[in-house]
Amino acid sequence: MKLFTIFSMLMLVFAGCTSARYQEMQSERDKLRAAHEDARRKTDPRPMEDNLTQGLLGTWQFLDIEVAEGDLSEELAALKYELQATARQNLRIEFFMDQNVFRRYRGKNADVEVTGSFKISARRYGDALFPYLRVFRDTGERFPEFISGVPPNVRDTPDNASMQLVPWNWIGISVTKERLSLTLFGVMELTPNGWAQSRGVRCTFKRIK
Repeated sequence: MKLFTIFSMLMLVFAGCTSARYQEMQSERDKLRAAHEDARRKTDPRPMEDNLTQGLLGTWQFLDIEVAEGDLSEELAALKYELQATARQNLRIEFFMDQNVFRRYRGKNADVEVTGSFKISARRYGDALFPYLRVFRDTGERFPEFISGVPPNVRDTPDNASMQLVPWNWIGISVTKERLSLTLFGVMELTPNGWAQSRGVRCTFKRIK
């Protein structure tokens, strides 16, 4: 009887240890799974792209244009004041969904009109995703020249490995409820705080609809 009691107690202790070990292993698996899901969400560009697409829809009116200072070419720097003139004060752009499927844009400035399609994409630099507006022209001027007046060949060229040139038709984008900023011809530069977009031409718009 004593032997049976001792054996039963040992079985209970063993079962308890096994259960505790199982719970520990299960907890570790849950933590790893959660960490994996968190990493996947951070590296998945789709939520960012979808949110920016929805935020971009509407009608925007040109507000301001800035040319970054610094090591820009003399030709680009000389355009600074010209670009800030009134030639684009009446420029408007509308981003919309055609048949709830196709992402489209149309713009008008005086007698100049443009149409085309667009897509929001994100590129990874280091550990961060940076969003870009990609435009595909149907009619009129190419989109970057329409909003800025700067041809794609007038831009900086990175001179070291810590910079990466952004393709001319990949436009850096930042959008809030009332403001839209589009950065053209910039570079991605590695700074002490990580990758950041710098230089180039920045056009700002206000939402009117």
